[in-house]
Amino acid sequence: MYRFAAAFFLTLVLLIACQSSRSSPPFLSEEPEQANVSLTSRTVKSSAPFVWWEAEKPTATNFPASDQNPFAPANPTEASALSGDRWIGVDGSRTVPLFLEYQVNVPQSGNYFFYSRKFWYHGPFRWRWDDQPWQTVGKRPHLMDRTVLRQFVEANWTSLGQVELGAGTHKLRLELTQKDGAAAFDCFVLTQTLFQPRGKLQPNQRYVANLPGWFIFDPEVDQFQETPLDLRFLNESFAGENGLIQVKGEEFVHQKNGRPVRFWAVNTYLPSIEMDKSLMAYMARSLAKRGVNMVRLHGKIWSDDFRKVDPADVDKLFAFVAALKQEGIYTSLSIYFPMWLQLEQTSGIPGYTGQKPFSLLFFNRDFQQIYYGWWRSLLTQINPYTGQSLSQDPAIASVEIVNEDSNLFWTFDPYKTIPSAQMEILEKQFGTWLTTKYGALDKALAAWSNTGGYKPDPARGDQPEAGRVGLIPLSQVISQRDSLRAQDTATFLTENQKQLFLDAIRFFRQELGYRGLISASNWITADTRLLGPLDKYSNTVADYMDRHGYFSGPHEGKRAAFAVDQGDLYQNRSALLFSSTNEKQPNDFNLPIMDLRYNGLPSTITEINWTPPNRFRADFPLLTAAYGLLQGTDGFFFFSTDYAWSAAIDKFAIASPAVMGQFPATALIYRKGLLQAGKSVADVSLKLKDLQALRGAPVTAPQNLDEFRAKDIPPGQELTSDRLETIDPLAFLVGKVNIHFSEDTTSSKVVELSSFIDRKAKTVRSSTGELFWNYDKGFVTANAPRVQGISGFLQQAGTLELTEVKLNSNLDYGTILLVALDDRPIAQSRRMLLQVMSEEQNFGWRSSGKPRKTIQSIGNPPIVVRTLSGQVSLKRSDAANLKVQALDINGYPTHSRVGNAAQINLLPDTFYYLIEKTS
Repeated sequence: MYRFAAAFFLTLVLLIACQSSRSSPPFLSEEPEQANVSLTSRTVKSSAPFVWWEAEKPTATNFPASDQNPFAPANPTEASALSGDRWIGVDGSRTVPLFLEYQVNVPQSGNYFFYSRKFWYHGPFRWRWDDQPWQTVGKRPHLMDRTVLRQFVEANWTSLGQVELGAGTHKLRLELTQKDGAAAFDCFVLTQTLFQPRGKLQPNQRYVANLPGWFIFDPEVDQFQETPLDLRFLNESFAGENGLIQVKGEEFVHQKNGRPVRFWAVNTYLPSIEMDKSLMAYMARSLAKRGVNMVRLHGKIWSDDFRKVDPADVDKLFAFVAALKQEGIYTSLSIYFPMWLQLEQTSGIPGYTGQKPFSLLFFNRDFQQIYYGWWRSLLTQINPYTGQSLSQDPAIASVEIVNEDSNLFWTFDPYKTIPSAQMEILEKQFGTWLTTKYGALDKALAAWSNTGGYKPDPARGDQPEAGRVGLIPLSQVISQRDSLRAQDTATFLTENQKQLFLDAIRFFRQELGYRGLISASNWITADTRLLGPLDKYSNTVADYMDRHGYFSGPHEGKRAAFAVDQGDLYQNRSALLFSSTNEKQPNDFNLPIMDLRYNGLPSTITEINWTPPNRFRADFPLLTAAYGLLQGTDGFFFFSTDYAWSAAIDKFAIASPAVMGQFPATALIYRKGLLQAGKSVADVSLKLKDLQALRGAPVTAPQNLDEFRAKDIPPGQELTSDRLETIDPLAFLVGKVNIHFSEDTTSSKVVELSSFIDRKAKTVRSSTGELFWNYDKGFVTANAPRVQGISGFLQQAGTLELTEVKLNSNLDYGTILLVALDDRPIAQSRRMLLQVMSEEQNFGWRSSGKPRKTIQSIGNPPIVVRTLSGQVSLKRSDAANLKVQALDINGYPTHSRVGNAAQINLLPDTFYYLIEKTS
């Protein structure tokens, strides 16, 4: 079966660590710099009353004097980030509880939203108005925004809930609930409508700055009035209205009507459940409006004692699920990632001295019972907000057994990541497995000896007299793959992991009565060709296949894996530019959107992002939607978001203009299938015995690690892939690539790709003819009946003539999309959306150097967007009679004049245009 590989399969280069040495194509312009201007504010008419007061001006307090505040601003720049240029703070231990009291005049009676701007999570406290009941703000309040004063010191708005107050003067008392630690407060506000944080600005103030080449992204709180940008209609009236989400062939379908469903989804961390219910409802409605129909709730559910689940957290999670359900948004639960748990000597699990429990779930029965206890607490209780347990609620579309863990990744490191006391358990299981396979343990060892796998000097852990056999590290498995010991080790680790998945599925189904979908894991391996297929094989026992993928340029810094800091080094990198093996350009055929499908199961990617710092993010949403449809991907989960628009761009921001700002058109494309699925260009059958013999697979997908997990690869080790047995990676841009695991050898089928791929011109055309990728100039076009447009280096593309539209822009880089809103072809559509995007930065972002750049300042809110420009002309004979209306970020008409569709001159600060035939 491998003979055809030598003729057809080319190189897939998986380079993660060495991208920094690559040069960029000569046409790439320098990163556009902001002018060094100050940020000011203007006052606008406020539609509802609010009350604002400074935290550093209490009427009574026992906080230390202001000159003893350890978090006082150190310079005018830090002071300018605070309301009134100051805040009140404390650190260290104290003998008595500290308090703040304020006399607050409320102008009119009503129900008020109450907010505080404070120092991050520090300083748990309780508060009350007058003699009303005390309300507690714990150690992990929900943070609505982030303004950095200096590293490790930042101010964040948090919602404290709602309070009923009459007109007149009221007393607010706030008390710290800890006698030690840091705390600081900047200001407070009462509002009668939801509050959109803007740093130190009050509700009736807006940002102002004269930034040549940029404009400020400053969205208003959405009132959810009627707008053509509202995609809520794509969702059910409530999640689960049409029953469970089930698997039918390669698709997800609704149980009651059998209709296929794809998931345009987002991730949010478990701290999101700390939101008050008003913010939960706002988040759900905002996401539904932008086409989202699932949220992956990702975070640990146990309390300080990892054996227990906090009932208060369960109740908050129930409220969050109910808020999403109300807007037709399903929930996927991801509650266990070994990185979240550090086991100490006092943990009760022998051998651990601070390690993370990677692989422990796969073999330790005691830990499995703790794990099952988390799920039992979560899934079997009745949700008071829906009247159903989560196990019976069809709005819980899926659960994930374990996040990013595998016996076949580098975190499986015997006697290091897994202590000796735990290895003894695994060694015993390995001995039992070998006895079952060979009939007796001595026969297994004799067979190993005959193939050079068992020598007089045994591996660590070998105690055959006790029924235990040691496990060699993965580096030896790979380097000694021809030995029977290496092959048996890999097969055992695969079966060990597969058995956990089967046991967990049985537990969910039989003990908890859970009826929704189950995924196994979503991780990669130490060797994509030899071990990758074995890992994926173990995952096929679940309902669908899942994976994760991130794309970015090199980013170096102490916290680069999860944060963006001043002083970090980075390099911009375009996903649209590929190279062959003898050229030096930023990206070598390696993108997370390349989806390899297994055993005909549905396929999702539950974490995906083009992570900052990287100026080239505007192609991300279109590539995801377009090539997801082409390859038949069943769900994309953007990582990650909060309740509303991000105030600033951080490491994993998606609620920003370049990403979520493009959801209206791209979610519509994906959810409604406005582009066709591609043909299968490779169907590869893999014999399981060949994989267990470590002969590898002739086809692998890129392994795109986020920087956080890339650090788990030991020095000197790489993610390897055999060059002669790998499918042409550009096949993923032509159509579907499939793998099937079988007991017996069956024929594999491939499509000759020369009619789709022109390596001389550096272009790839999809098998549908609707998508075209120029990886030399760096752009992708969509040219289908209901969607047409371009993403990438627009100046390089020049004037673009598509079937129904002509596009031209002098933007260095961006996206222009035209989408029919009424299910008609653009040639006859009566209602269309034109969507435009460029680049984004934080205000005050500064960097220097080329091509490797040093971050001089990460900036602060607000986000700024590179000025838009260009012309769009519809070719229809009635184009001059089509009305064009500019829309704001929430989809409501602006006063800007645009003209008609015969020539639309793009406005410098407008993302959306409604094009209508009114007669």
